[in-house]
Order: sequence, then C-alpha cells, then structure tokens
Amino acid sequence: MNLYLKIGIKYFISIIKIPAIITLFLLINIETLAQPVITKLVKKGLEYEYDFKWDKSEEVFHNIIERFPNDPRGYHYESGIYLWKYLSNQNESDFKDFILYSDSSISIAKEILDQHPKNIEILYTLGASYNYRAIAFIKAQKFLDAVWASKKSYTYLSETLKKDSLIYDAYLGLGLYNFAIGQIPNAFKWTLNLAGIQGNIEAGLKYIRLAAFKGNLSKVEAQYYLAQILSDFFADYNTSSKYLKNLIYRYPNNILFNYTYAVLEIKEHNLRGADKTLNSILRKDNHDFNQLISYSEFLKGDVFFKENQFDSAEVYYLNFLNSTLVNDYKGIAAFRLALSLEITGNRAEAIKYYKLTNQGNMDLEDDIYAKRKGEIYTNRTLAFTEIDAIKDENLIEDAKYKSAFDSLSYLLESIKTDRLKAEVYLYLSDASYYMGKYDESLSFAMTAKVLNSDEERWIKPFACYYAARACKKLRNVKEMENFIQEASKYSDFDYQKKLQNLLFALSLK
Repeated sequence: MNLYLKIGIKYFISIIKIPAIITLFLLINIETLAQPVITKLVKKGLEYEYDFKWDKSEEVFHNIIERFPNDPRGYHYESGIYLWKYLSNQNESDFKDFILYSDSSISIAKEILDQHPKNIEILYTLGASYNYRAIAFIKAQKFLDAVWASKKSYTYLSETLKKDSLIYDAYLGLGLYNFAIGQIPNAFKWTLNLAGIQGNIEAGLKYIRLAAFKGNLSKVEAQYYLAQILSDFFADYNTSSKYLKNLIYRYPNNILFNYTYAVLEIKEHNLRGADKTLNSILRKDNHDFNQLISYSEFLKGDVFFKENQFDSAEVYYLNFLNSTLVNDYKGIAAFRLALSLEITGNRAEAIKYYKLTNQGNMDLEDDIYAKRKGEIYTNRTLAFTEIDAIKDENLIEDAKYKSAFDSLSYLLESIKTDRLKAEVYLYLSDASYYMGKYDESLSFAMTAKVLNSDEERWIKPFACYYAARACKKLRNVKEMENFIQEASKYSDFDYQKKLQNLLFALSLK
C-alpha cells in the first residue's frame, strides 16, 4: 500500500476516534461533574426550606429536576417540602404531593442502581427517601406502611455505610429507625423480630448524634429530631433548648421549630417564655400551617390554665377545639376546658365538655387520661379540696415552688380521702425536689406510695419515680435502682409510656 495512502487512512481513523474518545470521556465524567453542582443546589434549597421560604426552595429543587431529570435528588428534596408541610398541617393534599415526588425519586434511584449498584449517592438518596416515607406514614397513621418503609430505609442506608462509613447523613435514618423500634414494648417486639426488624434506643441516639454533629445535608433535621428526643424521652431540657435556640436563630421563620421550643418552655416551667413564643407564632398569617396554629392555640390555653387564669384558658381551648382538623389532644383540651369552666362556677357548661373527652386520639396518653377523668366528673362535682390541689399543682408548673409547697401543706389538713392525700403528697415531693430539698422530696414520695390510691393507679409508680429521682440527687444509687425496679413492676396505669421513658432516662444519667 502506498505510504501516503497509509498515512491518509491513519489520519482519517484518528479524526473519527478523537470525537468518540471525547464523547466517551464526557459520558464517564458528566455524572461526576454533576455531583458538586447538585449538592450545592440542594444545600441552597434546604436553607430556604428550613426557613419556610417555600417559593424559593421549590424554585431551586425544580431547577435541579429540569437540569438533571434522571437524578432522584431533585425529586427527593422537593418531596421534603411537602413532608414539612404535612407534618405541620396534616393536609391530605400535601401528603399526596409528597408521595408523588417521593415515588419519582425512588423509581429513578432504583433504575440507576440496577445499572450502578455501588453508587453511594443514589444508595443514600434511596434510603433517605424511604426514611421520609416512614415519617409521613407514621403521621398519617399508616403504621404497616411505615414499618416496611423503615425496613427499606434501614437496608439502603446500611448498605451506604458499608461502602463508606463517613457518609454521616445516613446515620440519621438509621438512628430514627433504631430509636423507634427500641420504643416498642417488649411484648410486641417478637412480631418485629419475625420480620427481621430490630433496634435499640442507645444505638438510635448514638447515630442521631453523629448526624447532628457531623452531618452535611441532614444536619439540621438531625439536630431538630435530637432536640425533640432529648426533651420528650430523656427530660434533658437544657441540651434540647440549646439545639432549638440555635435552629430558631438560624431559621426564625420556621414556626415548627418555634412551636417545639414553646412546648419545651412549658416543660421547663417557663410559662412567660412560652407565651411570648406562642404569640409570635399566632401573629403569623400562614395558611399552610393551620393545624400548627391550632396546636398553638391549645398551648396558649395550657399556659393560662397553668397560671390559674381559667377564664383566659377557656378562650384558647375553645379556639383549638373549633379549629383543629384532627383528633389529637381534643380529649385533654376538652377536659381542661371543662375543669376551667367548673372552677369558674359554670358546672352546667363543664358537663358538656366532660362528655366530649372521648373524642380524642386513644393512642395518646393525654387523651386516654382525659376520657377516664371526664367520665368521673360528668357524674360528680369537683370537691373544693380537688380544686385547690389543681391550683397548687399549677403553681409548680409556673415555677412558684415555695408558694405551692406552703399551700399544699396547708391543704393536707382539709383532705379526708387517702386518694387525694396521696396525690397532694406527690405534689409536695415535686415542689420539694425543685426547691433542692431532696430528703423531703424522698419522704413525701414514700408517703404517697404507701397510701391507698387505687382510684388513681398512676400515683404509686410515679411516687417510685419521684423517690428514685431524689435518691439520685442524694447519691443513693442502690436505693435509686430499687425504686426504678419497683416502679417497673406496675402496669395498667395512666402515662405508663411516659414513666418508662423517665425511668430509662434516670438510669442513664
């Protein structure tokens, strides 16, 4: 073959190959190049989302979807907007929109994994999508769907961490999974074990902390969930407060963060602070969060109730009952409204609301308690000593411990029934504890425990807890453990789950 012809052929082939090589190079690297772009946009969108600037966050996530339609992350984080809305208002349309975007995210992610099973970003996104679904299904009371979504989330997130243990965002889903499963009573865990579903509280808390400290995209959510868990399950109000204050400082428009902080302030006996926080929520005209606004009305009622301002409490409890879209807390709101009406002299109207205490959510301990007590007071009036005991307990809730202690001590002289005496001794134990008088707190708790209080079965196990709590302050570890063990033996009483959490937290600290 002619030398020049050979050179010409080689040159022609090289012309063909160069664009092919460039194209191949681009195809290989386009996904890699897209990663930092998508991550940067996701972070920007999340910042808007956490500050409840929905239009701006949607604009960012729609931009991701338009530029990268075959990547699941735009759809996943768009679904997160509707999850936040649904958690705050429980609007069915938001739930449907959440499912729509979540389905798209999962479908696209699975298609990618079929071709690239080792893609860590997609594995994590798939696990996070199922984690969102589990949270939404729990809120929607679709518990079987929630269990299986949790299981799938656990599988994908575990696989993510097997490939790279430093993907700290993945620990949030694993933490919530473990913590939720760990909360299930032992009597029911065998059914989950059959399905291969296991978890424990300690591991859950450890993983959530990891995401809260070292997470990237999930750090804010992890800190929010951690704050809630520390408050609700461990009574660690100081640490919870630090997280929530920081979140509110960064995202002042997030009324869910503000609402959660108001709940915490009530637990801390800081009613003035709670009132201020709630007022800031109620001033906002945000129709996307009607249910959260309604819950804030309920909390305002609680603030006034605990301040013994029963006329004002009535207004806000009525606002809540007239505006709420769900059954949650309708029972306890009706009960406290009835108490307020009876205490202010309107027994006839009170009976009406005592009868409505059965309209709450019977999965909530507050509503279960309200139904039982409502049935009692429908058929009999409150004794003057019972009214005084309510007011004195409220003094404790309002951080007026000395006034409560003095009033309760005086009230004991007028009480005739062991049941109410036991209750008052329990309040005396509580007031003494907050005054730093731990020996007295222990003594009053033990007195409450030995009195006959069968009508109020919760008194004895809670008396054991109060005694254990005082013993811990007195550094009597053995006695503390004995009281914890004794408290754990009781069953079938009000707020049993709440007590289990308190006992568990006491044993850890």
